[in-house]
Amino acid sequence: MISPLTKVIEIDPSPPPDSLGVKGRMQRHADERRELLHSVLESRTFAKSKRLAQFLKFICTLTIDGRLAEINEQQIGIHVFDRSPLYSASDDSIVRTQARLLRQRLEEYFEHEAPSSPLVITIPKGGYIPVFESRSSRFKVPVGEPGASQGLVVSVPATSATKEAKTALRRRPGSVWAFAVAAVLVLALGTSIWIAIRNEPSASDLLWARIFKEGRPVVIVPSDDALVLFEEQTKSPVALDEYLSGSYLDRASSPNPGSLALTSDWFAAHQYTSTADLNLALRLARLPAARNSTIETRYARVLRIDDLKSHNVILIGGMGANPWVGLFINRLNFEVNYDWKNAEGYVLNKHPAQGEASFYRDKVVDGSRHSYGVLAFLPGIEDQGESLLFEGTGMAGTESASDFPFNSSAFTAFAHQIGATSKRLPYFEALLETVSVGGNAPEVHIVTYRRIQP
Repeated sequence: MISPLTKVIEIDPSPPPDSLGVKGRMQRHADERRELLHSVLESRTFAKSKRLAQFLKFICTLTIDGRLAEINEQQIGIHVFDRSPLYSASDDSIVRTQARLLRQRLEEYFEHEAPSSPLVITIPKGGYIPVFESRSSRFKVPVGEPGASQGLVVSVPATSATKEAKTALRRRPGSVWAFAVAAVLVLALGTSIWIAIRNEPSASDLLWARIFKEGRPVVIVPSDDALVLFEEQTKSPVALDEYLSGSYLDRASSPNPGSLALTSDWFAAHQYTSTADLNLALRLARLPAARNSTIETRYARVLRIDDLKSHNVILIGGMGANPWVGLFINRLNFEVNYDWKNAEGYVLNKHPAQGEASFYRDKVVDGSRHSYGVLAFLPGIEDQGESLLFEGTGMAGTESASDFPFNSSAFTAFAHQIGATSKRLPYFEALLETVSVGGNAPEVHIVTYRRIQP
């Protein structure tokens, strides 16, 4: 661990530019990156993840070769995940889902297996082009700037005490003890500042601490994709009371012309959910705040009201995929739903503020697909415990809501907007828009938000 007083100096060990030449330096950098890539691919972290290793090798090789234009979601799907050249990246989330796992796996490798590697590989969100960067430039964060709470190196400015000590040291050798005392005092001050910064919780930490509270179990409820298939077949939604009683299955025996003839017995016997939902559940369970919590993943169809009263609850999916969201509709301004007849996801804005729309619908504009997600943090049923909802008009929308609280800088900025403090995070709902352009990873931004009164 680097002392708060340590001055970090980066020295380039390479020969002077004239001795290598431009081509020589470019070749040396390429060789360094290939060597690093080889080490990562051969590591224990990636030993059991052949597809993730193939993903990383594909994008890094193209980057090293200077073929950045070939790195996009469509090409990765084709060359890494064996998708057809005609597949739709906006409808198939395999690349986006695996990219999140790849980012996590890289962080694990450089944190645990190669903590002293001078060069690291990252994949910035919003794209798939990897970045090779020095560890020091990646983690140096000045005191007082956004993100400083996660910095590994903190620079403490020289005080008048240190300046006087240095002057005395230059005057006479005997003053070395005075300088040492001053240095110790500054070191103690710097250490206390550094500890305070490291211990300052981020807004995401506050959220996870509320959800994964020791002594109260957490139940994660992923979407019911068999229900989605039923609604697509019947072109009609299923209310929560129908869902719980199973009476909606009576409609399965009379499918619309041209739809799959799946019977009520088939729907009753099959339980499906998406890999994206399961990946989110795993991601949540691996959070440091979740280590001391009892966490259960329960299929929506077997969940009961009493489970929601005795647990903190995390629901994944909009009302069409997870009818339990309907229990919270009266407390939410943004209602995520799906028009099954027109095959269109939308968000109803119940009380639009100035400049807001009443409806936000999935659409394609100039080749870009716009989808919407809602992240809501609110009290549990009958104000018992806490609830966290990840909703979306489609898979891309739900993924945008899922990623938002894991983006510490973006979520912290949002938390300040809604009046969060270092110790308190108010209840809220945030409407997010994700835009997928040209087969690249979606860009996400906050459309609007509401605070929820407890």
